[in-house]
Amino acid sequence: MTQPTARDEPEGKTLMRSGTAARLAGLSPSTLRIWEHRYGVVAPPKSTSGQRNYSMKDIERLRLIKRLTLAGHAIGTVAHLDVDALALLSSGNQVRSAAAQRVLVVGHAAALKLAGRLRPAPALVFDDLAHAEREVGRAGAADVLVIHVASLHTSMTEQVIALRNNLPAPNVILVYSFGAEAPAEALRATGVTVRREPVDGKELARLVLASRPVEAALAGSIQTQPRRYSDAELITLTEMPSMVACECPRHLAEIVALLVSFELYSTECAARNQNDVALHRHLHEVTSAARTMLEQALARVVIEEGLVV
Repeated sequence: MTQPTARDEPEGKTLMRSGTAARLAGLSPSTLRIWEHRYGVVAPPKSTSGQRNYSMKDIERLRLIKRLTLAGHAIGTVAHLDVDALALLSSGNQVRSAAAQRVLVVGHAAALKLAGRLRPAPALVFDDLAHAEREVGRAGAADVLVIHVASLHTSMTEQVIALRNNLPAPNVILVYSFGAEAPAEALRATGVTVRREPVDGKELARLVLASRPVEAALAGSIQTQPRRYSDAELITLTEMPSMVACECPRHLAEIVALLVSFELYSTECAARNQNDVALHRHLHEVTSAARTMLEQALARVVIEEGLVV
């Protein structure tokens, strides 16, 4: 189907240049270019001088697609949906304020350091930045992007920022072995957490966990989250010798196990006592939220003590 030209637009329709369109849609100009050229998310008409002119319908479409990518949808899976389908999908896929962190890793060295230390484990591991750039459409949004490079140089700064924007990923942690301080400082200025080797797995896992405060688990409303630790893992932690004088891993694991039991109990009560269904549903939701927060605290203690369960 032939795209309309600027002269085909209805009289009085507001048209905007790419910079303005990107700003209104909440995107960087580079992200807009990639989405348009690689995935065809919009096809704005061109003026006689060759400038692309975006309408408010284009802006609406771009906003919906950005919202879906933030919720974890890969850009390639939503790029060609119409606005109605995008709106319908978006209504049931709000940003996961209380869900577990989705972590993507660039570099197998970082992946090895994090092995067994994160729950859930990293969703994807890329060989290097070039591999991540090629797979950005498949990867989907991330809460944390962890990057390990042997050598950090100036040209890499734009690569890292572009990858962060294109996924997108609000939190980026970069570890490098060698390189000048200037590109490291440039990345820090954009909000990237930068560390120079040596960085062990415990410290790297701590940085990932610290990128999302515990309080975020209850942001907006109380929501039920999947369990982080199995019964067997909780038993292991309760029986594992601790290097902390107050035996935090054991005590926290015991509390989490009790909360898990009460979650099940409140569900069974709601099924047996129809008069108090709403009350027991509320108790289940509150208990689940408390368990989620304490599991996050337990995860930090596990990382601090270097335990693997």
